[in-house]
Amino acid sequence: MSRAVGHYFQTKGIYVIPNIRWGDERTYTTVELSEKVAFLGIDKNSIVSIGTYGCVKSKEDKYFFREGLLAMLDELEPEVVLVYGSMPKQIFKDLENRTTFINIPDWISRKKAGVA
Repeated sequence: MSRAVGHYFQTKGIYVIPNIRWGDERTYTTVELSEKVAFLGIDKNSIVSIGTYGCVKSKEDKYFFREGLLAMLDELEPEVVLVYGSMPKQIFKDLENRTTFINIPDWISRKKAGVA
């Protein structure tokens, strides 16, 4: 649905930054499906957004998030990745040379820090 809405906005001349989400390896590899469904319809070498908020709580969550992130970087080669939420070192370490990451703190963290 987000891809359809994004496409509609683009046809109206509105610039769209797609949000990329993935689950386990079934969504970012061709292990079970013929396509990497998490990345369908996204232009290479563009600006994309991802969110870590609520997605990196457990060790297993962190593993799948990093693996999906690596797959996204390989597949889309984004120029810039906007990251909503925390950027844990165990996930983002050694990746700063692959793209430009821009961190956007999540709402809860901003409120706890006293930022409006």
